[in-house]
Amino acid sequence: MTLHGVPWPSLSGTMLRALAPLALIMSGSMAVAGWAYWSFGEAAAARVAAAEAAYQAASDVKSKMEQGRRIQMRAKAVQEELEEVWNTLPVQQDFTTLALAVSELGRAEGVMIPGMNYTLKLAKEQAIAREAVLTFHGTGPYAGIYRFIHRLEHHSTYMVIDKLDVHRMAQSQKSGAQLVSFDVTLTTFLRTSPPGV
Repeated sequence: MTLHGVPWPSLSGTMLRALAPLALIMSGSMAVAGWAYWSFGEAAAARVAAAEAAYQAASDVKSKMEQGRRIQMRAKAVQEELEEVWNTLPVQQDFTTLALAVSELGRAEGVMIPGMNYTLKLAKEQAIAREAVLTFHGTGPYAGIYRFIHRLEHHSTYMVIDKLDVHRMAQSQKSGAQLVSFDVTLTTFLRTSPPGV
């Protein structure tokens, strides 16, 4: 027997009979290996897919929990900021004291404030703070007015300068300094109850 011009040894019948059990075992083991691959391979692939899906679901839950935690931390920070601002608001009964404190700030800087007007806005239903507006006219040297406004802006009570109109006046005959006149509208909010209530 030759294959492409190469002689092959011929096997006798006894040799073929001796190799038959080996061939049978080899073909049987190949069949078992193929069956095991298809049977266990599909189950393993299904387990891997299930594990990947569980991992993705856990990863999604973790990211949502982290996002929720960040939102909670931000909400806590905002709550603390709100409490800090709330504690700087005067109680409604102390509004006249606040007006007196503003007048004292001006006098300490050489700014004359002859009088103040104040209005309390009507409280809205279920409002926890009430808007209060102070309006006044003052006169003094520019440097004193500058320091006065700076002290108003950095006062421990929450106040907003809504309007500031400044006008130059004639030079003072006493000191020779240039006087400035100004009109200010300050807004603050008053707590309707004392702290901790």
